[in-house]
Amino acid sequence: MSLTLSFTHVTIAVLIAALSLPLVSIALGSVGRAPLLEDVSRGLLGLIGVWMIWRAFRHGHHHHKHEGEAVGVMAGLIPCPLTLFVMTFAISRGVPVAGILFAITMMAGVALTLSCVAVLSILFRERLVHFFDSRPRLFDIISRTIEGAAGVVLASVALWQITSR
Repeated sequence: MSLTLSFTHVTIAVLIAALSLPLVSIALGSVGRAPLLEDVSRGLLGLIGVWMIWRAFRHGHHHHKHEGEAVGVMAGLIPCPLTLFVMTFAISRGVPVAGILFAITMMAGVALTLSCVAVLSILFRERLVHFFDSRPRLFDIISRTIEGAAGVVLASVALWQITSR
């Protein structure tokens, strides 16, 4: 998921910069932003939040094969503002290769950071599993509560972001 998210997040910024530089040079009003993609991503994240709430209230947690990749793509649809800025600057200065190298470095950094967080989460999970082995009911209550709360927060933030424009 971390690779998918970082790839989508940075690649969207590179594509926007590469394909829309003539438009950006005409209207510099929103350099570093892609409002339509941001809204689509917020809406998709809101749907993920609603889905998490629904899962919290039904029994059983079944993970589908490509669930992580789908979440990574949806979250990554918001383009990386720093990469978009650097790509636009590099293209306008005639050194697009420098922008691409920056984008690759940014992508690797984001993927590495997210992967480290995931590995640490897995290691911490192992300790929690050991603790909750003898307390399955407590685990079920806590996991449903966390998933439901996270879904409410995610859906609420997405709704607030979409409606506050």
